[in-house]
Amino acid sequence: MNKATWESTAKPILVLSVSSLVVSLLLALVNSVTAPAIEANQKATTLAAYVEVMPSVSSAADLEEITDYTTPGVSGVVKYTDGSMAVKAGESGFDGGIVTVILGFDANGTVTGIWVDASTQTSGIGSNVANADYLAQFNGMDGTQNITAGAGFDAYSGATYSSDALFAAINDCINCYNELA
Repeated sequence: MNKATWESTAKPILVLSVSSLVVSLLLALVNSVTAPAIEANQKATTLAAYVEVMPSVSSAADLEEITDYTTPGVSGVVKYTDGSMAVKAGESGFDGGIVTVILGFDANGTVTGIWVDASTQTSGIGSNVANADYLAQFNGMDGTQNITAGAGFDAYSGATYSSDALFAAINDCINCYNELA
């Protein structure tokens, strides 16, 4: 190989390859350090949301995790000694972002609270499906029957994909409640 070929072809390839390898190793190191903290924060947020939607529960330590469900879309279920339950589900909204819903149920299947994370949706449009004023329509509903937009419940205007994901996740929660009740 002559010097011109080395300088114009091989050397840049070698430098880029080594640089890419070093950066990849650094990213892997940062991920290994931050992943446990991120997971712990997500778990703490989920536990706080469970307590928020279950008025009879004062501490997440009082909740029993349930794992024997088969409902698609559901990623967590907890139960309290009084028979109340909270179910977490997520569905794909706009651009593939997940709308996460945690629905609380009392022992009779009445919805006691709803918590929604729509932070993956378009800010100011799809993210509005998590507004407290909008979500108030779901409090106290019969949590044993699936719901549809326009049949007693309103979709959020201008946020069709996000609304569809919200309603699908709520129905996933309802289906899981019915499976376990």
